[in-house]
Amino acid sequence: MKILLVNHGTAGDWVGGDSVQIKETAKRLRQRGHLVETVNSDNPNTIDFDIVHIFNCRIPSSFEKQIISCRKTNTPVVVSPIWVSLKRAFWGSRGTFSVLLDIIKNERSNQPDLIEKLGERRIVVTTEKTQLHADGHGDLDNELFREMANLLQEVDGLIPNSWLELQAVRTDLNWTGNCFEIAHYGVDPKLFLDADPELFRKTTGIDYPFVLQAGRIEAAKNQAMLCWALRETNLPIVLIGSSKHWPEYAELCKSIYGNKLKIIPHLPQNILASAYAAASVHVLPSWMETCGLVSLEAALSGTPIVGSTFGHELEYLKGDAWYGDPANPKSIEQAVKEAWNAGKGSIKPTNMKRRILEEFNWEQTVDSTERLYQRVLKSRNKSTNGNV
Repeated sequence: MKILLVNHGTAGDWVGGDSVQIKETAKRLRQRGHLVETVNSDNPNTIDFDIVHIFNCRIPSSFEKQIISCRKTNTPVVVSPIWVSLKRAFWGSRGTFSVLLDIIKNERSNQPDLIEKLGERRIVVTTEKTQLHADGHGDLDNELFREMANLLQEVDGLIPNSWLELQAVRTDLNWTGNCFEIAHYGVDPKLFLDADPELFRKTTGIDYPFVLQAGRIEAAKNQAMLCWALRETNLPIVLIGSSKHWPEYAELCKSIYGNKLKIIPHLPQNILASAYAAASVHVLPSWMETCGLVSLEAALSGTPIVGSTFGHELEYLKGDAWYGDPANPKSIEQAVKEAWNAGKGSIKPTNMKRRILEEFNWEQTVDSTERLYQRVLKSRNKSTNGNV
């Protein structure tokens, strides 16, 4: 097959899990003898390809243009939606950011009330266009969501990264198709399995126990709430990730946690693997994960993992991690303390590492991906030949 893997035009500036999935998928498809090209473009050239695979439908303007490009050449198209319930995620990320920023900037005396309302989902997030409630109720870009749903109905197949993601696509976007394969994310053990923590310690000078969160520093990843949740503890926090898209958010984290917080903008992959191994706990209290790839990477070092009760991480982490509600600092604090006290070598991180090696590798991801390509092309050939 000649295959085109497509991400949105600005994906190179963000470098998220979708970019990792494209790189790993392309590598293994090529190893299997397929001709593969990858591109970050809103207007890809789809001529002469057997199939186009679009990653991430969460940028509506980009997704529409990508689908139009496929229509022009009548090229079969499959989509990895990388979908979470965006309205609820927007409420959570913007609501949490707004509450914490208000408390810090204005030195609110009623901070317990604000935090309690947030945790109980009683905060209403106000934008220029609408008011948004915790359950997603509100008129936030409803027309764009309808257009996104219509575009998804037209594609030849879907490749969600979990069963929970598939259900979210069905619920949020009313997708009714039956041509899909679940392709769980994978992790490369050659990079992350039992890395040496000393490389990170020597490189950074951080030679003491710490709580780690890796990933872009932004409201969706919720680092400020992690800082707020642990502010009365003595646990050092290390954040590894870029804040170039939202420097104000990184400043909020610093304002909350002071000199107990270290921010490292970027690390090469081998030193990142070492950081995972050096950490006492890895935490991802995010509003925007379909998997939480950094959690899987960290877990291969045997590091205890704290995930979020929002998103789809549960399908990956199951009972082998601790969980915090991203809107509830007490919940996050308790989960982190329990994971910290359990330590490496305890039952949960040991089981987590074993399951990742057995269940979540890129070869299995590409098995599912390749299987859907073949189904789609077979279906297209039947339609062309006039079969029902």
